[in-house]
Amino acid sequence: MTCPASTATSRYGRDPNNHPDQKELSNIISNLDCGSDGNAPFVLGTDGVLRTLTPDCDVIDAIGLPPQLIKAFLDRTTFDQETEDMFRGADGTKVPREQWWKPDPSLLPPPMTPQDKAHVEKHNEENKKIIQENIRKMESGELEPCGVVIRSDYDISPG
Repeated sequence: MTCPASTATSRYGRDPNNHPDQKELSNIISNLDCGSDGNAPFVLGTDGVLRTLTPDCDVIDAIGLPPQLIKAFLDRTTFDQETEDMFRGADGTKVPREQWWKPDPSLLPPPMTPQDKAHVEKHNEENKKIIQENIRKMESGELEPCGVVIRSDYDISPG
């Protein structure tokens, strides 16, 4: 059986962590504000803007991604034709900055229900010590951060 991502990894080479697009995307992700607890989700809108959100879907931080970084982000996920079609031609650098912060609600996931919020809060609390310990170990060099895993090869070029 062949690896389903074999064509995807060839674009990025043997070590996707060293590909300029993946390095730039990782740098952007590491510099986005993830909220006071550091657990805000990353959401890439079909407008090409990468946002971090509160549980109520208020924008914490945002940046418009160029097409090659949208592709780099999507390539870290499992391929889905509908997703590829939704992002075709997207360019977050062309989105006005005010829309980064106040996007059309259709670009965002629905706000979390009280049950969802309670589940996430419980999960975060249960794993708080492990997360803090791993952060400490990464800062001290005892633990390497996880590398980039390429799972697909999206083509979002304009049709």
